[in-house]
Formats: sequence, structure tokens, C-alpha cells
Amino acid sequence: MSPSRAPSRGYRAPRQRLEVVFAVLGVAVVVLIAAALIWVLAPEDPEDVELPEFPPAPTETTLPGATTTLPGATTLPTGVTTTSTPG
Repeated sequence: MSPSRAPSRGYRAPRQRLEVVFAVLGVAVVVLIAAALIWVLAPEDPEDVELPEFPPAPTETTLPGATTTLPGATTLPTGVTTTSTPG
């Protein structure tokens, strides 16, 4: 004899209510902890910070007492040009 109804596609167990409740509570706890950590660890509003005043840097290219030539270097008179040959 033929069955009175079509064969089922397989048994699908319904989710237990307790499993759904635990999943929802777990997600809620994670979201609340994340929000609390963001609130607690967020930087404070910036306060007016007084920065120290520094004098302007000297505009001279040489400092007092500094030499402009390297030790052992030779200087040429003004107007003399040098030519070098590759060697």
C-alpha cells in the first residue's frame, strides 16, 4: 500500500529554547562589556595645555666659535677654479 503522506526530507530537531536564550545572553554580555571598555578606556577631553615658550632659533648658518673648514682642509683663494682629471 502507498503511504498516506510524502516522505520527509530528514529529521530537523527544533532548537531548544534554552540554547537560544544562552546565545542571546552571550551576545548581549559581549556587547555590554565592549561598550563599557570603550567608555572607560576612551581618552579624556583634552584640557588646555600650556606649552613652554622657546626663543627663536638663530638665523646665522654658523654658530659662534665654530669653524667652517674641516681640520687639514686646504682653502683656495677666491676666484681660483680647479679642474680635476679622472684618474
